[in-house]
Amino acid sequence: MGENLNKKCSVEQKEEIGRYVKANAKISTGECILLEQPSLILASDNEKRCNNCFNLAQSYCNICKITNLCRNCRSHNQYDCEKLASMKNLDCDLLKKFGECYGIVKCLLLQENPETRPYFERMLVAECYLEQRRGTDIWKHYNANVVKPLMKCGILKYLSHGSQVNEDLIQRLCALIDVNGFEIRAPDGGSMKGVYIQATLLSHDCTPNTEIAIDDKYCMKIYVNREIQADEAVTNCYTNVLLGTDERRKILKSTKYFHCTCKRCEDPTEFESYLSSLLCTACEKGTVVKNFQENKWQCQSCQHLEDTQHIEKIVGEFQEEILQAPNDIYQLEMSLQKLSKTLHPNHYLIVDIKQNIASILRMIINNPSHCPGRNVYERKIELCEDILKVLNLILPGTISRMKAITLYELVSTQAEYHRMRYKENELNKTHLKQLLIETEQMLREAVRMLLYEPKDTPEGNLLQTMLQELKYLQTDIKMLD
Repeated sequence: MGENLNKKCSVEQKEEIGRYVKANAKISTGECILLEQPSLILASDNEKRCNNCFNLAQSYCNICKITNLCRNCRSHNQYDCEKLASMKNLDCDLLKKFGECYGIVKCLLLQENPETRPYFERMLVAECYLEQRRGTDIWKHYNANVVKPLMKCGILKYLSHGSQVNEDLIQRLCALIDVNGFEIRAPDGGSMKGVYIQATLLSHDCTPNTEIAIDDKYCMKIYVNREIQADEAVTNCYTNVLLGTDERRKILKSTKYFHCTCKRCEDPTEFESYLSSLLCTACEKGTVVKNFQENKWQCQSCQHLEDTQHIEKIVGEFQEEILQAPNDIYQLEMSLQKLSKTLHPNHYLIVDIKQNIASILRMIINNPSHCPGRNVYERKIELCEDILKVLNLILPGTISRMKAITLYELVSTQAEYHRMRYKENELNKTHLKQLLIETEQMLREAVRMLLYEPKDTPEGNLLQTMLQELKYLQTDIKMLD
């Protein structure tokens, strides 16, 4: 559970945002801010996962009776197992019935174990917005599914701090996990939740100055995606950067309990990306953006005003249509055509559809049995270029995992497309070489942006693939001399 915060950083306090990480000196692009192991790893969405290997599991430890273990694993944390096994009258069936209790049991065992107690104490001081949650649906859910079962199962009498455990403490622990947990990748590709105490100190910004990577041992690495100046806050984005402002703010308000006022959220054009904008129905030329101060939608060209509820209704209907649409390329292209008559070409719903289409085209191109024609390559190139333009606007940092992957998708398709055109005698050697040199330069840029990723991550593995393709591309260029 060790952690290592960069010595150029310090933890500070501000009344409006609470604790945050500040740079005390200039931090260079790519420099590591933090390496941290999780204090807790928990299953998500009521799944049952082995507490040793984290694969899905329905069976339980033969010793403590309440910890999930798969059939390939024989043990889990020794202290936890022995402590739970010593609780002779514990109502294990009740804890198994209410599976969400186990995460809080793990928290209480952190406090019980002298070696891990400092992590529990540091976790307790993290922000959790307990009062904002009090009496809400989520509070009532945890009261029924965690608080009451834990108070009833008999575990508290076996804990040295059991007399101090009450409804508020249990609700606080639930809130701490909800608010401060990070989504991490399970071995089977599913999602789990990890609690990283130091990483939660990074304040939020919709244009963050860091990237986060988690390797296959669940070690988190946070590194800088652009140069950070002294006295600048070190930031992370708590939500999906490819959502529009209203959507991001809605998610942040419901999950993190604050209203975001970062530069991107306060800019109606979102750094001229127009990720939330619509086409004007009045002049048919302008772009309709939201004035957040007045809560109005207005065309930048003709000043025509659109009703806010009408805009929300349109976007909501489009969101629902996308959710219900089958993952079929023909249907997706039809949806794209329909949305493009109303939404700005860079609108986040359009970008989402373009990503889905590009993903399907990747599978078609990578499957030789499909014998993809030129139109498949051309369409994928067009989509990747569109997506990349948006990413360059909303992620101005010099390093971006998302930009690197999109750029790789673009150049790998371009390289094959150029070779195809050469075989069809559309290009001569000189022209092909020129195009492949341009492609090589773009691939180098994609490689550069992934160099800081840990090796044992999907992105680290992708980097090795990219380096191999770079060698092949350089060999092709040499053979054209």
